[in-house]
Amino acid sequence: MIQGLKLINLPSGSPLVKETSGDVFILKTCQRTILVGHNLAPLEYVNKAHDFDLYEDESAYLFLLETICGLKSKLVAENEITGQFKDAYLEYLKHSFKGPLIMNVLEKLFKDAKEVRTLYLHNVGQQSYAGMSRRFLQQKKKCGKVLLVGSGALTRDLIKLLDKHYEIFITARNEEKIKDLLKEYPQKNIKTVGWKDYSSYETFELIVNTIGAEDVVLFNQNFFKNWKQAQGEIFVDLGTPSVLRTDLSDKHGIYRLEQVFREAKVLEEEKEQKVEKARDHIAYLVEKRKTTFSLNVPFGWEDLQFV
Repeated sequence: MIQGLKLINLPSGSPLVKETSGDVFILKTCQRTILVGHNLAPLEYVNKAHDFDLYEDESAYLFLLETICGLKSKLVAENEITGQFKDAYLEYLKHSFKGPLIMNVLEKLFKDAKEVRTLYLHNVGQQSYAGMSRRFLQQKKKCGKVLLVGSGALTRDLIKLLDKHYEIFITARNEEKIKDLLKEYPQKNIKTVGWKDYSSYETFELIVNTIGAEDVVLFNQNFFKNWKQAQGEIFVDLGTPSVLRTDLSDKHGIYRLEQVFREAKVLEEEKEQKVEKARDHIAYLVEKRKTTFSLNVPFGWEDLQFV
């Protein structure tokens, strides 16, 4: 029930004054520690001399719903928080006593969060270089082979995002860095291509370059002519200064950093609009829950999967 609901928001890593039991639900993340319960229960676990935020009744439910939807996160609308809630819920289930009021709140919370994410926050996230590159690639190919040029931090980000659907190949000047990168991801079947082996480069329909350098040309007009003739589809250039020399543009499948920034700006504006709509819908759900909370039978996580 919302009436009597209490939520305490503490800084991450804040110690509790006693071991927890089933009278409070606890969520711990890198940003905060949240205690949820009814009446005075959450207050029994905190040091009153320390700073903390206390939310009550519908304000507590509002804070909880905005948190699980990622609207309290530094990366607004991120999805990692849903997994953290799942882990916290599974931990709560280990208690021999589980407060029926807390179970009821969690049931409604998970269902409301699924509704908000489905309607407004699906595929909304931070627009990183790697994320934008994946977006460009997926416009033509949802899967297949992709060549990553370079072996730095950006290449690592690309591996994490592309590995699920693409077969990854890497080419870079520094062979030691390539070896280190392969050791870092032993579970991923990453293959290598010789440095400046252009005849091999031209066989890839999808290429993402992460290298930038002054007065250096790695991919010239002749390369792109051969690459297009070999059915090249998408080339994303994330390097600055650019190492490309070609008249081809995004109309030909060549996406430069300027296009990445421009597209990211559009998506960020769309994201802000969706987040505002999500906040409005959350406010509506909280108002509805003020009068529709009822005690239900226990539920399982399989009924509460997030989108």
